[in-house]
Amino acid sequence: MKKLLFLLFSAIALWAQSAILAVQWYPSVCKVHRYKTCKHPLPFWQTHFTLHGLWPQKEYCDIPARYKILDKKRAWQNIPLSLDPRVVNLLEIYMPGSKIGLHKHEFIKHGSCFSKDPNYYFLTSIALVSQLNTTKVRYYFLKKRNRYVSTKKIRKMFDRVYFKGAGKRVRFVCKKGYITEMRLSLGGLIAPNSELYDLLKEAKEVNIGCRGGKIGR
Repeated sequence: MKKLLFLLFSAIALWAQSAILAVQWYPSVCKVHRYKTCKHPLPFWQTHFTLHGLWPQKEYCDIPARYKILDKKRAWQNIPLSLDPRVVNLLEIYMPGSKIGLHKHEFIKHGSCFSKDPNYYFLTSIALVSQLNTTKVRYYFLKKRNRYVSTKKIRKMFDRVYFKGAGKRVRFVCKKGYITEMRLSLGGLIAPNSELYDLLKEAKEVNIGCRGGKIGR
């Protein structure tokens, strides 16, 4: 019993932490990058936020040196990672980069500091992105495709969807005039059933990043 309680409290201590949820707007990504996945994008990627990664504050936790070297060389396909086939299927939908092994990089560098189980790490990440995709933030991006948008206005949309000040927990990444990514600051108990509202509420405010850009279509 004591061992079980120790493992339970250790797990809670691990999950109750600060992290960044990085989500992409893939039509914008494909305007500025020549990724293989941009040649034949899934319809889902064209109309929904997709997963870049979930990043705890620490990196490379208990990772063998050879895997770390492979990761830094971007030789991701040579890194072994055991995943449930159902999780693999979800990643193919929610994470375009998984088709070139990006998910292995994300787990080796970031996920290893979140959970020893890559399935749990990715299910948590996907669950959070799925929540965001059900909000008016996504519909705002759809409405504003091919148009320049101030990131302050997107922050105000987060305020309306969640609570006043929620937008200040979001940082934006722009490249070549396009808004390619949002990085949501999270805090508290991060798990598959966690509510984004609660995680944003527990998070620290962050710098806005870029001031605006076009939303790709």
